[in-house]
Amino acid sequence: MSHHVSVTTLPPEGEKLQLAKFTSWRSILMLTGAAGVAASLFLFFTGGEAANSYAFSYLFALEVFFTITAGATFWVLLHNASNSSWGVAIRRIPELMTQLFLPLFFLALPLFMPFFPNKPEWMGHVWEWVGIHAQVKEHAPVGVSSLRDALAATHDTAVLYKKFPYLHNGMTGLMPGMDIRMILFFGLLLLTGSKLLSYSLSQDKTGAVQPTYSARRFSCGMLPVFAVCSTFAGIDWVMSMNYTWFSTMFGVNIFAGSALASMAAVILIVGTLVKTGHFRHIVSEEHFHLMGKLMHAFIIFWAYIAFSQFFLIWYANIPEETQFYAIRNTAGWWYFSLALVFLHFAVPFVFLLKRNAKRNLNAVMAVAAFVIGVHMLELYWMIIPERGRALYEFTSAPEIAKFIRDLLFDGLALLTFAGVYGFFLIRLLSKHSLYPCGDPRLEESINVVS
Repeated sequence: MSHHVSVTTLPPEGEKLQLAKFTSWRSILMLTGAAGVAASLFLFFTGGEAANSYAFSYLFALEVFFTITAGATFWVLLHNASNSSWGVAIRRIPELMTQLFLPLFFLALPLFMPFFPNKPEWMGHVWEWVGIHAQVKEHAPVGVSSLRDALAATHDTAVLYKKFPYLHNGMTGLMPGMDIRMILFFGLLLLTGSKLLSYSLSQDKTGAVQPTYSARRFSCGMLPVFAVCSTFAGIDWVMSMNYTWFSTMFGVNIFAGSALASMAAVILIVGTLVKTGHFRHIVSEEHFHLMGKLMHAFIIFWAYIAFSQFFLIWYANIPEETQFYAIRNTAGWWYFSLALVFLHFAVPFVFLLKRNAKRNLNAVMAVAAFVIGVHMLELYWMIIPERGRALYEFTSAPEIAKFIRDLLFDGLALLTFAGVYGFFLIRLLSKHSLYPCGDPRLEESINVVS
């Protein structure tokens, strides 16, 4: 930025999205989301083998957008807790992204079916333990009343018996089941984001400093809550797909990718707004430089966590642990594993080493889009092998048809979530100022030099 910008020269009410520039996009996203939701409901409630397969695609799409939104919550919490001033100019974007937990929650309902005692067949295919619970309950020995006792009486479910206090649905004992925990995770994260946005919006009206202090105290208290929700959502929805596998680093692995992908999403959103004439005199190359450095840092952090998890499991050589990588290092999935090493780490790491790459808008947006793409690749690598445990071997026409069908399902699920997510994001951007116009630190943020 070549000259100092004073907040007195800015509109006192801030700047809202110029909706006319995104009318066609909003219509496309709305139609895509609505058509995708209708098709998804049709597939789920028609049932059968197609619904069982589509459930994996649906979980993959949910995890992609949930992790990005959870990462946005983390950045808002961190900005407030650390009393960051440079991020004030771009903070409203992740603040608004946190509000998207609500549409994501409604999208997640067909997959988890909370409060339904008899879970649908597709849940037993995605989470094998759900299917085993249903079978054991149906064929429980005479005189055995509880599901846990039935598991104890079945010799081949000893692991599930020991894990039953955590791996169950409904409300059994002190620990709520996975379907109830899903509601808690969404509720707590939405509450966190909504409270922080309310502090920020109230400050827009008054310009008082008190909301900053309130948001800081609230963020410091909610960071552990966020950590618990983010960690156990990953354990519940992804790790427990194979109930015999476990990793104490899996939650951190999910978090690292979540924080990285969400920062990339913020860069893309802010960059798009800058390119369409928004954020004039608000966001400069200094902000993209700082966001690029954070993205670079979390590329390194992700690589450290991902390698550490692999290395610890490899040298321990315990079958219950190594099975995760054994599946993903054979039968075609090896190419995905190798791609993650280069695409998720090496390529963006080397590119972002250059200072100019982080300050050039087109370059840093290209890297951000690339990072989101490889984040999706990683989640696909985590989830989809459980659908078949191997890539298809094309030995017959039905196998080719099944492979094409599953790819179409993956695309349908992604488009459904992208349509709903994008539509509501544009709606939120048009309702509120794009930056916290009442924050006392706004002028310092606008004129930041990195």
